[in-house]
Amino acid sequence: MAFYAHSRDDGEYQLLYDHLFNVARRSESFARAFGASELGYLAGLLHDVGKYSALFQQRVQGKNVRVDHSTAGAKWVLEKTSRQQCIGTSGAALYLARLVAMCISGHHGGLQDYGTLDEEGTFIRRVSKSDAELPAWSSAWEEIEVPVRQVPLPFVFQTQLLLQHKDVLAWKYSFLGRMLYSCLVDADSLDTRDYTCDSDRLLMQERKQPTMIELLERLNDYLRPFETQAEKTSINLQRQKIQAACRRQALSSERGLFSLSVPTGGGKTLSSMVFALEHAVKHKLRRVIYVIPFTSIIEQNAKVFAKVLGADAILEHHSNFNLEEYEENHTADEVRQLKLGTENWDAPVVVTTSVQFFESLFSNKRSACRKLHHIAGSVIVLDEAQSLPRGYVKPCLHALQELIDHYHCSVVLCTATQPSWDKLGFPAAELMDSPTPSELLDTFKRVQLTSYGSIQERIADETVVDWIVESEQVLCIVNTRKHAKLLYDRLQALSYVDQEGLYHLSGRMCAVHRQSIFKAIRQRLKASLPCRVVSTQLIEAGVDVDFPMVLRAMAGLDSIAQAAGRCNREGKRSIREVRVFYPEKHGMPEKGWMKETAAEAQHVLRYEEDAFSQQAMQNYFDRIYGLNDGTHLEKTDNRGIMTLLSDKNRNLEIPYEEISQRFEFIDGQMQSIVIPYDEKALAILKALPNSLYPAAELRKLQPYSVQVYAYELAAMRSADLLLASGGVLYLTEMAYYSKHTGLLQPEDTVEHEVLLF
Repeated sequence: MAFYAHSRDDGEYQLLYDHLFNVARRSESFARAFGASELGYLAGLLHDVGKYSALFQQRVQGKNVRVDHSTAGAKWVLEKTSRQQCIGTSGAALYLARLVAMCISGHHGGLQDYGTLDEEGTFIRRVSKSDAELPAWSSAWEEIEVPVRQVPLPFVFQTQLLLQHKDVLAWKYSFLGRMLYSCLVDADSLDTRDYTCDSDRLLMQERKQPTMIELLERLNDYLRPFETQAEKTSINLQRQKIQAACRRQALSSERGLFSLSVPTGGGKTLSSMVFALEHAVKHKLRRVIYVIPFTSIIEQNAKVFAKVLGADAILEHHSNFNLEEYEENHTADEVRQLKLGTENWDAPVVVTTSVQFFESLFSNKRSACRKLHHIAGSVIVLDEAQSLPRGYVKPCLHALQELIDHYHCSVVLCTATQPSWDKLGFPAAELMDSPTPSELLDTFKRVQLTSYGSIQERIADETVVDWIVESEQVLCIVNTRKHAKLLYDRLQALSYVDQEGLYHLSGRMCAVHRQSIFKAIRQRLKASLPCRVVSTQLIEAGVDVDFPMVLRAMAGLDSIAQAAGRCNREGKRSIREVRVFYPEKHGMPEKGWMKETAAEAQHVLRYEEDAFSQQAMQNYFDRIYGLNDGTHLEKTDNRGIMTLLSDKNRNLEIPYEEISQRFEFIDGQMQSIVIPYDEKALAILKALPNSLYPAAELRKLQPYSVQVYAYELAAMRSADLLLASGGVLYLTEMAYYSKHTGLLQPEDTVEHEVLLF
């Protein structure tokens, strides 16, 4: 009897034997990047042996039956005789077999918690099923000939490492398991795709990707004219020195953890890419992964990289990616290659978000983990590194250090405001040796900070409006969406204010809407026309605008520094003012993160002569992270993720699913609503219910979405403002979407504190 793994639309079937060996070889190749090729091969070879059953063969033939085919291989590799045959007899062999078994059992449904026999849905309960509870195997499975060998111990179990890092053994072990899982599920997905969709297989085989050497040549070709033709201003000269320092350090440094401390306007985007590509070429690394915290700036940076390095080198993977625009400017094959590439990050340069990057590193889900093995052998550039959510800083830094130590990566922490990484236990080598960060701060000093008000003496909205009116071109950044709208409405009511040059920006507006506003703002600034903008903090990080005056509601010191980066950005004016003010109560939450960071910023502003100096910034972050009072262990891991993987977990019983659930950058309470902002959005919504490829259509709608809280969603449902189409909710009454301020609330809605931007 022939045993099959998959069927195809043309009536052909893939032999199970072929599938198992294809996946084994691919998984082996992927795992070789971090020294676990034998384990990768074994996981691939055994992952589908449960398909050697008559019941599963009925399923392949089209019968609608549920069959557990993932437990069989996991059970087999855990048995003592099997384990000793294919892994070895060392004390670590049991734990290696467990990793392989967890990968096999979860290769469809995700990595499970190890758990207990009493808990439903746990790994140990699953592999404790009796043979009678599983489909009967055929002895034909023995045709695959599992190799007899002693698997070399991976780094996790090497004696020297165990002695040095006994307290983090479970952490390293769990990380290895997730990377091994990535190799298996990606290999499985690719072989299945190649058999069932020949056109995709040929398309990806014919794809030509530029090498790191070719990308470095493209970057150098782009930068060369600037060295000779750029205006010889002090700032341009400093930018060239910054690039030179990055190039020098890339060529002279071994792999490791680095910091790049460059003030706003110093050109750190391209300078960091200079380091990344030079470093990748020197150390034969495979790709550059550029991680950006805010979707509001990721497209801007991706377009810069595409312009400099070529669109064939760049893979964007984030929620605001404009797939429709990409389709208009690329061939059908290029669009398909992009969609396939986002599944596993097989590209020379990946541009993604902090959420996508870090949540994948801690996920237990097949789709999220597929890409992980392609992170090995990369230069990872973390832009605006100070923006990592405080409660996740410790696990994030541990993950980055693990990638450096055992997965052949280098990491660059980019920011104008560096926290004290060394005090957190992760010393980073500063790339800026000459000029130094302090010297750069002096050179790039373009603003003077002034502070008004306090928690006892708040600055009234009326005063803030007067300040805005006084300046022809001014940017006012506030903390909440509610405050932004209130100030904008006040300004809109003033007949003597040029309404054509008055703008509002917040997360109440969909991305397509915001981009049109950004375009108008840049045009008016360039033409020296009146331009008054009230915005939430979405405009702060990396958005390329330059105002002569900036107002900032009291916030964290890093946010204030980011706001200052939108003032006199090019240094073409004399020193300009950044005015910080303590707002009315509706502009400052009474508790929570915003309140805490604002209080710590006020403390620094009160006692530091230069609030933007390195010393002031480090004092601020020391207080925020709890380094000044010994509370940093709790504050930087407030979900207890590292505690789950501490040395108390001596039996290495990893709770993968619980870790994944605890690690959520974004509050899961938010709901997405699609705004039919233009004819394109309307057309997609109409076509969605009957679409053959709904996932692709949903991606096209992401730039049209707005995030709301559950209570807001309930109010909109009650007012009959929403309808469902193809799995998404969309606004039915555009009267509730202002062309000035975005999504409006029904009159009976009581607005809660809104901090998202």
